[in-house]
Amino acid sequence: MTQPTTPATALRRHHLSAAVVTAGVLLLAGLATSADAVVEPGTPAKDVTVGLDNDNAANPLIQPPGVTARQDMENTDVLFGRDNDDLLIGNLGSDTLLGGHDDDIMVGGPDRGLQPSSDVLVGDEGDDINVWAPGDGNDAFSGNDGKDTMIFAPFVTDASGSLLLTHEHGRKIPHVVIDGQTTTCTVVPVPDSANLGSQYLVRFNVNNVPVATVRQKDVEKVYCPSPTPGTALLARLDSNNPERFRTVHLDSVRGTVGDILAPIG
Repeated sequence: MTQPTTPATALRRHHLSAAVVTAGVLLLAGLATSADAVVEPGTPAKDVTVGLDNDNAANPLIQPPGVTARQDMENTDVLFGRDNDDLLIGNLGSDTLLGGHDDDIMVGGPDRGLQPSSDVLVGDEGDDINVWAPGDGNDAFSGNDGKDTMIFAPFVTDASGSLLLTHEHGRKIPHVVIDGQTTTCTVVPVPDSANLGSQYLVRFNVNNVPVATVRQKDVEKVYCPSPTPGTALLARLDSNNPERFRTVHLDSVRGTVGDILAPIG
């Protein structure tokens, strides 16, 4: 009988970057020893899990009064999707998100320009989606098994400033505005000799100057902003020309990715 894939075996099975492996080990150790809200283990249901951002110096349980040395993790959260089609949102801090089985949506932020903000996101199994927004940090995304997608675009928010989440096809999803944007992306192949553990760097540019870079491993598609209404720019990292972006119409993008990209209203 085939043994089910666990987070530990998934991390061992794939040659991830040192940062991803280290984060995964810490994540598993935290699950074994802590019931703190910084670690959210997930359930077999379609979870919507949001980081609590409560491991910080303002928490007297974490930072005892009178202690000078920092004891906090600066709002770091560790979120598991476990099973089913989950939505994981890290919020502030340098978070670790592990999707697990099925088709997960992972959001390391939104960090809104605050530091630290370097998130590690591991899709594991299924067709996973990572959404990065301007103001988020330099992240690492490993899609692993399945057909995985990276999206670079500003989020749609509600009146309170929180992410606008709607029910689409039996699950909750966020939304972005990817068309009519002047920002750009650049795909940079990573040679094996660099020993970075990633296959591509995708740089997010403002006025043609990089402001953040997200490392990609086992990711098939990258969607980036387009200046033309109703369209996005798509790079196929699994093609013979991964650095080339082509224009795609938003109404031609299917599935959960299409739901996230589709204009609201």
